[in-house]
Amino acid sequence: MLSGSSLGVVAPLASAKRSSPVWHGGSLALSRPAASALLKRAEAITSSRSGPSEGLSLRTNGGGGVGGIAGRVLWPASLAVAAGASRRCRRWMCRRQPRARPTVVHAAPPGTPGADAPQVDEVDVAVVGAGPAGTLLAYLLAEKHGKSVCLIDRNAGKPWPNNYGVWQEEWDALEAKLQLGLLDCLGTQWKVTDCYFGGSWEMPAEECLRVDRAYARVDRSKLKNKLQSPRVRILEESLNIEALATNVYAGDSLRHDAKGSTLALSGDRYLRAKMVVDATGSESRITRRLPAAGEPPAPKPGFQIAYGFECLVDGSTHYALDAMTLFDYRTDHLSFDPEWEARAERDPTFMYAMPLGPASDGSGAQRIFFEETSLVARPGVSFEECKKRCFARLKHLGVDVRPGTVTEEEFCYIPMGGPLPEPGQRVVAFGGAAVMVHPSTGYQLCRMMAAASEVAGALGSALGSADFTPDAAAAAAYTAIWSPSNQAQRDFAVFGGEFLMTLDVAGLRGWFDGFFRLPEPLWAGFLAGWPSLPGNDNHESWLARITFGVQLLTRIPWQVALRLVGGIAQYTITYGIPLVRSVTPLLGEPPEYSWAAPVPAEEVGDPVAKREARAMMAAGRDAKAS
Repeated sequence: MLSGSSLGVVAPLASAKRSSPVWHGGSLALSRPAASALLKRAEAITSSRSGPSEGLSLRTNGGGGVGGIAGRVLWPASLAVAAGASRRCRRWMCRRQPRARPTVVHAAPPGTPGADAPQVDEVDVAVVGAGPAGTLLAYLLAEKHGKSVCLIDRNAGKPWPNNYGVWQEEWDALEAKLQLGLLDCLGTQWKVTDCYFGGSWEMPAEECLRVDRAYARVDRSKLKNKLQSPRVRILEESLNIEALATNVYAGDSLRHDAKGSTLALSGDRYLRAKMVVDATGSESRITRRLPAAGEPPAPKPGFQIAYGFECLVDGSTHYALDAMTLFDYRTDHLSFDPEWEARAERDPTFMYAMPLGPASDGSGAQRIFFEETSLVARPGVSFEECKKRCFARLKHLGVDVRPGTVTEEEFCYIPMGGPLPEPGQRVVAFGGAAVMVHPSTGYQLCRMMAAASEVAGALGSALGSADFTPDAAAAAAYTAIWSPSNQAQRDFAVFGGEFLMTLDVAGLRGWFDGFFRLPEPLWAGFLAGWPSLPGNDNHESWLARITFGVQLLTRIPWQVALRLVGGIAQYTITYGIPLVRSVTPLLGEPPEYSWAAPVPAEEVGDPVAKREARAMMAAGRDAKAS
């Protein structure tokens, strides 16, 4: 149903082979020709100044070449020390755009002639990935915190592909918090929401549970336009960054040093950034997702799979035109094929229907977005199966899709759950890359947007500090996302997603029928699952979560409740303490994303003993000398 992250930005660079410098610790290894050219450039810079050039030296170790194999040019501050030292140094620049639009930079072809030295630009923050998460965070950093930001995505100029459905109350809360004019970014709105959970537990198949809560479709084009900032520079380029270990990346794609990071671009160009944000989606190769030290292994991700499309419907639409249909878990449309129906009962999918209003041709037809969705499964239900079930359902319900009107065809793939980002990473993950997708429902857009101001605030504050330290800034940003409290709440929801994967269609009907019969603040808060969203205060403490669980137990069929109790026991045996820790005061809290400053060399070990030893050795040498 929801995603909100661009996954395309991590595709390999489609560029010609180029000479690439290699970092060793804090130094940069260059080939002999590149080192010679750079040395000549440095000498020219030095001779043009009144004083000696600072921070640039060439070291040779002999043995058949500069530095043994390659010249090693030391740039303590950054590549920009050399590249920015000369006014004649070529730098890649942003193409001027009208003020109403952000600056767009198109990737230059590699091997541009005439560039004697690497071309370098510098920003406060480089955001990789221009989906909703990356675009919003870049906007807030630039507009609210005055930081220089570069947004990097080869698809930055393309429309966002996914449909986003939101609870109206959550969107209103986001507008109250962010003050961005978000209410202008809604399309169709419905005052009520319908669910079909009949066919089990003595509920007639045609029974409809109407929820008196408004739902809306986000106009993703308007939202994207709303979040464009002329202060954000956009680089339409792919980055081939792959994490091999904590803060270690393949090739020269991304390197960290004490003052920031360097990203390798095409055409022998580099981008220096004090901080790097990964907003490339749930399966990013930039961010490592592993449990913290001492934490038990997390369940592997489940997958929400959905096939959807927008079309014109002539005649009966079956579903109410004044309501959003959130769930239709009925399977009687497959009764003509008992084997197929049994498969659908074992691996359930549901229909999700958004009536969008009358057709513009005046024919009386209705525009509707239909989507057949597998809520969460491991492995995921196939797209082909979802598509076949979708059209079989519509045919059974008498819904006549006008031929040739299918548009907005969508293949929705959302990883849910899995481990959080590994602590200690310099790159700040955000959105799907930070595993912010709700692990029980697949919702992410509102959760991400609710967290954006805190993350931008943490980064903005750190960047404005006189003693800025990139690692401390990254830890502060991760704490803004995954505080111990947020982690505990997520642990509860992760169990929910794991349990839902064990239920057949009858179990899901009974579960959701009971779920939506809870008081609205309870179920709405669970679906939101993030601080500042409506109802979340009913889930922010262990006591609130256990209270919610007990109330749900009393409203679902006893057979499902019994399976839930067994599921709790099995989950705890398999995955250890997280669930128990989330619903009791026992076992403490999840670990923080903390950072500790390096211990000064003079304080390592036992300084007193070492000073004593040095003094005694010096006294011994003096005695011998006399």
